[in-house]
Amino acid sequence: MVLLGLATPLAAQMETRPMTHNGYSRPYLVYKPAHLTSPLAVVFMLGGVRSTAASTARDFGWIEMADRNGFIAVFPEPVATDPRLPLDRKTNVTFWELEGSRTHKLTPPMQQVDDDGYLLAVLHAVVQREHVGRQRVFFAGFSSGSGMVQLFASRHSDEVAGIAAGATPLMHPPAGLAQPVSVLYLHGDDDEQLSGFEVNCPHFATTPHGNWVTWGYLNGCHNQIASKTDWGIEFSWGNCRGGVSVVANFFSGLGHEWPGSLDSNWDLEHRPADPISFTKLAWRFFDSVGKRE
Repeated sequence: MVLLGLATPLAAQMETRPMTHNGYSRPYLVYKPAHLTSPLAVVFMLGGVRSTAASTARDFGWIEMADRNGFIAVFPEPVATDPRLPLDRKTNVTFWELEGSRTHKLTPPMQQVDDDGYLLAVLHAVVQREHVGRQRVFFAGFSSGSGMVQLFASRHSDEVAGIAAGATPLMHPPAGLAQPVSVLYLHGDDDEQLSGFEVNCPHFATTPHGNWVTWGYLNGCHNQIASKTDWGIEFSWGNCRGGVSVVANFFSGLGHEWPGSLDSNWDLEHRPADPISFTKLAWRFFDSVGKRE
């Protein structure tokens, strides 16, 4: 009976873990597949404006990717524009606080929505509970989530091995990084959202094509390489500090989308022989980074 009990396979689990930060209830979702690989990796995924932890878990394909590759996927919860009111996808949308085009509507005695502190608390809770090493901690984000992922990694590079950011650049680069961090940047050259960031953020730091350059400088890289691809162009840095990778993929004809997500029509419109999945590209990047550490 003992042997039979030990042989019983574990089931995949989606767990809601409570978290209160600065007075706001922000439970996050943790997905653990039935089979975990070693060394264990964890990927935190942040959606864009109007997203929730639940919609991000559903829309971007990270659950399926975790099942195939044996890592843990985490989905943090953003806060609505006015936290006092019910969430509404038109009038009271969620977003990540980037000190730019959007700010939360707060009145005393409400405290600041501290997304940076919240994500750090979630990261520490997950790492401690799941015993994950820094070299296998990764963040991915789309749109508002992309800006937040980059801002978080630039401030806490000693906690994160790599990031994959889609459709929004780093708006507030620091003077330097505590530790080098690998970066995969994904952007479409028909992204209509970019002009809005430039207009609404007076301290906008970089254009999309300059974003990979910024990350190269932050990581102490030396050589720039450009190559054509079937879907556009890829830029990369070489000889970076700590051997990290800094890569930017630009997609011809792609708008403000995450190809492979439920909301993306890019593959349907272009009908490529090999459909593009940003989630697949991101995991391949993370897995290669983690194996080099």
